[in-house]
Amino acid sequence: MRRTLISLGSLAAAGMLAFGVPQSAFAASGTLFVNGAAYENPGPGCYAAGEEGAEVNNRTDANLEVFADSACQEGPVGMIDAFAAGSVEPGGSIRIS
Repeated sequence: MRRTLISLGSLAAAGMLAFGVPQSAFAASGTLFVNGAAYENPGPGCYAAGEEGAEVNNRTDANLEVFADSACQEGPVGMIDAFAAGSVEPGGSIRIS
């Protein structure tokens, strides 16, 4: 009986992981180019542009939010749409949702 309960619990947990994770937990499909560096299927999160800023070519299926600070806290101040290009000011950042 105990073995059956453990198996059912494991099955339930696997089902929750498969269907209970929000869409934003998955990587964007495509390639994100930041200052010429390519990132295949980038995961969600905040990416600092650095002290010199960044030129971004978003060849993914996700929109990017642009922030005024390096921690994605001040803003968003702009957006770089899916399959579009844009720039990020020095000290700024982008977030993939």
